[in-house]
Amino acid sequence: MPLVKWKNHNIQDVEVELLLGALKQRYGYDFTGYARASLKRRLEELARYYQVKHMSELISVLLYDEAVAQTLINSISVPTSEFFRDAQVWKHVRDVILPQLQSFPWINIWQVGCGLGEETYTLAILLNECDLAKKSRIFTSDINPAFLEDARRGTWSSQRLEPWRENYRNSGGRADFDRYFVAKGGTIAIQARLKQSIEFLQHNLVVDQVFKEVQFVVCRNVLIYFGAELQEQVLNLFARSLERGGYLLLGRSERIFDTREKHPDLAEQDAESALYRKVIPGGRHV
Repeated sequence: MPLVKWKNHNIQDVEVELLLGALKQRYGYDFTGYARASLKRRLEELARYYQVKHMSELISVLLYDEAVAQTLINSISVPTSEFFRDAQVWKHVRDVILPQLQSFPWINIWQVGCGLGEETYTLAILLNECDLAKKSRIFTSDINPAFLEDARRGTWSSQRLEPWRENYRNSGGRADFDRYFVAKGGTIAIQARLKQSIEFLQHNLVVDQVFKEVQFVVCRNVLIYFGAELQEQVLNLFARSLERGGYLLLGRSERIFDTREKHPDLAEQDAESALYRKVIPGGRHV
């Protein structure tokens, strides 16, 4: 496509609506419920990247150029993650949640928004260290098949290892963190044995429904990109997916407000970690 000199401008709401409508109708990706402020920031970055005068100029291009469409999709759903991010949260998972889940005969975990796999393999490491891997299954999902493939591959630059080591130690890890990887050149790859309990699934929180009853849902730093209506829709989906007594872990900035009114079956367990537990309305777990 021809490039023009970038001219800074505010993206109009009508441009956003038209572009999102084109993505939805042509490729099935529905971002219409995403928070507008975050969307506009990312679309402004795309306009600079493609050097278009108006964002609407990309609509006719993405309808016929799948590479442009995929770039748009990747930019809107861009993942941000690292191993044992927010170490104290994962310490709580290690010390409190996983011991509670031991009482279930089988543990199904749904990890939402796989990113590049860091959070998925964080869970796999914890299950391994808590001796729960043999009775557990991790279902990691994302709307974007490219991210799922990256996560399935499980490789990263070795330069990222040092801060991950510190996160791991601060989360209560006592083993040699490096033993979970195979180093080759300037990259590290997750040990194959840690992939055995993981299933990678393409799942769209906007349109797809419950696919499995689970005991633990981990969805950190995803809801912050959604508008209020879509947040409620997704929280209801999580509540329906959870077995009674199961846990929901959100991002630390994603606390559920007015829980008793809107989500009487999700009781707050730890405000600092944004942790909730599915209960019978009235407060009982079982």
